[in-house]
Amino acid sequence: MVNSKWAHTSKWWIVALLAFSNIFVIALVWLFIDSSYRQYQDRAEVSSRNTTRLVSQSIAGDINHIDLTLRSAVDEMVRLRSAGARIDSRELDGFLTRLQSRLQMADSLRTSDDGGNVTAGSGGVPAGVSVADRDYFIRLRDDPDAGLVISQPIMGRLSKKWVLIFARRFNLPDGGFGGMVFAPVPIEWFEQKFNNLEVGPGGTVVMRGDASRGFDLLARFPHAGYVGQTKVSETFRTRITANPDGGTYQALAGADNIRRTFSYRPIANFPLITLVGLATDDYLGEWRREGSKIVVLAVVFIIITTLGGVAMLRTWRALERRTEELARSNADLEQFAYVASHDLQTPLRNISGYAQLLARRYKGRLDNDADEFIDYIVGGAKHMSTMIPDLLNYARVSTSSPDLVPVDLGKIVESILGNLGAAAEAAGGRVQYGKLPVVLAEPRQAESLFQNLIENALIYHHPGRPPNIEISAEPGPKGFWRIAVRDDGIGIDPEYFEKVFIIFQRLEPNKFPNGTGIGLALCRRIVHRFGGTIWVESQPENGTTFLFTLQDGSSAAHT
Repeated sequence: MVNSKWAHTSKWWIVALLAFSNIFVIALVWLFIDSSYRQYQDRAEVSSRNTTRLVSQSIAGDINHIDLTLRSAVDEMVRLRSAGARIDSRELDGFLTRLQSRLQMADSLRTSDDGGNVTAGSGGVPAGVSVADRDYFIRLRDDPDAGLVISQPIMGRLSKKWVLIFARRFNLPDGGFGGMVFAPVPIEWFEQKFNNLEVGPGGTVVMRGDASRGFDLLARFPHAGYVGQTKVSETFRTRITANPDGGTYQALAGADNIRRTFSYRPIANFPLITLVGLATDDYLGEWRREGSKIVVLAVVFIIITTLGGVAMLRTWRALERRTEELARSNADLEQFAYVASHDLQTPLRNISGYAQLLARRYKGRLDNDADEFIDYIVGGAKHMSTMIPDLLNYARVSTSSPDLVPVDLGKIVESILGNLGAAAEAAGGRVQYGKLPVVLAEPRQAESLFQNLIENALIYHHPGRPPNIEISAEPGPKGFWRIAVRDDGIGIDPEYFEKVFIIFQRLEPNKFPNGTGIGLALCRRIVHRFGGTIWVESQPENGTTFLFTLQDGSSAAHT
């Protein structure tokens, strides 16, 4: 019988375990998604930083090439002015054309005099073109140490395209301002370079001026906003003010309202900055797909475990109801056994008494059939009076959890032999046993177990020799003892090994009429209740050995 309190506790332990497993799965999913998000975010930041560095290095290389060409043209202009000879504009145009042919990014290479008038250029220039009002000319004219000057984005007067002007000043022999050499580079050149970069569908690459230029927009891919605008996010302004050498941040781009992870970096020593932004929707797309799969699997797991838990609770409740019904049924059967044993004994005694009275008074006075019938009645009544106590003992071996205590089997056997001494002496038998262990059992049922086995050995002894019974014990499976009760009786055919343990099954009832067929069934029920197993080994005419296992009780006996 299942202990109801233990079953109730176990039920809620299982519910708690299911709840814990679901919470554990949710926590694992959360940790995975969070860890995966951080990995994708870190990967995007590294990618944007690397791309920014490559863009910065590439543009710096282009500008250095432009500057080297401008220096060559300045050197030539200084040489010609120093020679004092009249400068032939056609020869100068040819020289500038040759230089510009090695400068793929520039539309042209031109010179101006100290008044801002364009005097020569690659491919020639029309007369009357002046750049005196341009910011780069004014700066070069007014600042002898200006070096390479990069203009604001302007609309070219000859090319009619948005360009950046890269210009250098050249001086007269006396050190005064003699004019400048400049190269207009279309902004399209930079945007085309940006277009070849792998920044994803929502990514962007931007080139701006630095703080000294008001962060003016010079080039952007994809094109958005207007060239020259100086509006930037406060996040960018704060970051670049705190760390002008480069950094990474997240922001919502004002030009197209897309959230991106940006990295920025200055372009060498030039007053320019590059920014590369990777759209979060691009690099988190795969993360969202992976996360969705994990979440779906987790939801399926939780649904299955929840439904399984609900089904288990329903099954458990049904099992509890059946267990309660079985407990009531067992109690009713046990009560019935007690009542039956008491109530049946009285009529049996009457039947037996009157039958014996008939036998004494009328035996030989009636015919032989009547005498035989009276003997049957007396024998049946005696057999029934023997069977009722055995059946009661069988019913008393309840299926509920036993209250096992340490029991010394040596003392149990000694007590039984004291009770069976007369029977053993009458059969001329001998019972031998050595040191027997302490096991976990119930004392009264342990006595019943050994008494039935020893009585069986005495009853079913070989007719040609007195019974010789031996009881021994040896260590069995871990934590158990294996007990053996051997005899040299008539033995049992192997095909009946299982049948002998079935209640009311007797192998030779006519030859051995005193048995009830309950003893071995009772032995098996007792051993199973103690947590052990019982079996038989035998050969006809060579004796029988009943073996069973019981839990070791030596450690419990010392606590």
